[in-house]
Amino acid sequence: MYAILSNGELLALCEQPRYVKRNQGGIFVEAPQEQAEGIAVGGEVYNLPGGSAIPDAPEALVQEAEAPEYVFRNRARIIENEETTGAAIIAMEEALCEMDNASEERLAAVEEALCELDSATNG
Repeated sequence: MYAILSNGELLALCEQPRYVKRNQGGIFVEAPQEQAEGIAVGGEVYNLPGGSAIPDAPEALVQEAEAPEYVFRNRARIIENEETTGAAIIAMEEALCEMDNASEERLAAVEEALCELDSATNG
């Protein structure tokens, strides 16, 4: 099993990486690792480490990996993200409640001022 990483992020786990090179027409085609200019992952093409054959493409590193290790790590990240997302939603709800309360207080103050103005002009 191989892990394909770019900037420290897991792009894919696969049985065999898809190495690519440009053909005479400039189109990327699969190639043996020894002839490769880059690697294709999910329809995107990446430079091999230290390579620059693909302008503006980030680098991707291919390394042998154990799938269960990556599954375990990603599951831990998912749980962490769920907890962070839950906390952010609660904070947003609290902020919205505070805004509602402030709006209600302002509206009550405006109504009270209008009543006082009405009493002063009709009094």
